[in-house]
Amino acid sequence: MKRTVIALSIAMSVAAFADLKICTVNMIHLVELHPTHESNRALVKSSNEDYKAKLDAKQDALKALLDDARKIYDDTQNPMLSVSAKAEAQKKLDGMQQKVNAARQELLRSEQNYRETMNDLETRLLKMETSDIRAKISAYAKEKGLDLVIDSTMAAYANDALDVTDDILRAMNVDPAKRKTLKDKAKEQKSEGK
Repeated sequence: MKRTVIALSIAMSVAAFADLKICTVNMIHLVELHPTHESNRALVKSSNEDYKAKLDAKQDALKALLDDARKIYDDTQNPMLSVSAKAEAQKKLDGMQQKVNAARQELLRSEQNYRETMNDLETRLLKMETSDIRAKISAYAKEKGLDLVIDSTMAAYANDALDVTDDILRAMNVDPAKRKTLKDKAKEQKSEGK
């Protein structure tokens, strides 16, 4: 009796699964060909360059402070200095040390802020793209009566006949021929890697 129930359950599951309408999409291609992808990459690149320029300026300022501190230190080592002049030079050196430490801390904070800001920017832009793509996929699936749309890049195997990536590209007002360029680049990079 128990085996009959299990067999019947499996048969019902297989029958239910057979009625599912499933398609696949290549999310990597959809993201790379999204209408805003290139402008988003340009924004990330320019933001990255701006931050790097600011960090370089802070590093240069720190280097200048270290050079000044080194000169003051050399002055404190001069055996010709009077006791009062040596004490004054040491006082300057102590003040310079505080400035150097503050500049180092500021540089570290800026570097951390830079990494966090860039990660946040990239994440937000990618979420905007993928949200738009998912909305297009959802509308397409409802229109075509699909039950499931799977990312083919995450599937162990998917028949090419199930791929509707080109249809989603059309829904995004992107020429599917651009996808062929991506595929050709991938093949070329793969063959160069051998």
